[in-house]
Amino acid sequence: MPSLLDPLLVKDLTEAKADLARHGIVIIRSVETELEPAIVTEARDSMASSPGKLSKMKDKELDEFAHELRKGAMKSANELSKLYTRLLTVLGTDQLSDLVKELDGMNELFKWDRVARAADPVNKLLAERGFRDMSMPGPESVSENFAVELEQKWPLAFERFKGLAEKALKVLQEIESEEARESPAPRRPRKARG
Repeated sequence: MPSLLDPLLVKDLTEAKADLARHGIVIIRSVETELEPAIVTEARDSMASSPGKLSKMKDKELDEFAHELRKGAMKSANELSKLYTRLLTVLGTDQLSDLVKELDGMNELFKWDRVARAADPVNKLLAERGFRDMSMPGPESVSENFAVELEQKWPLAFERFKGLAEKALKVLQEIESEEARESPAPRRPRKARG
């Protein structure tokens, strides 16, 4: 089907898809390398804000709790990274109609609200021990580069790709509709009268 499209549109669509994938990969790499340390740092800050509760914990207990927090943060970051990787594989489909249907859902998952939910298991562990929830108000809590990718570069690349994908799908649907009108309806065999 892409051969039915204007070559310039195909070129723009291909470039926009590559740009979107590139920004998605940068976000995934940031999640893999920066999210877990950011969550652990925020968890330590939460614990440090309650010195009375900290002083009641023995060294071994504190070490085990810190290890549990790190493990929870690492698991959440890995799960989010895997989710984002699966979402980006959708970009590889040749079925433009399926891709356009998936785009809005994909975009909703590449937002700070979804990334911040990766801290929920660690917040639960903190609450079980009586510590306050962590404070991760925005992507800057992870890193400035992550914030730029998630809030500036990804949305621009996404909107460009979505617009081109919808335009290409509309052209393909018009071509299919025109071909259906031009082709004669199949003739039904007449029944023999007997």
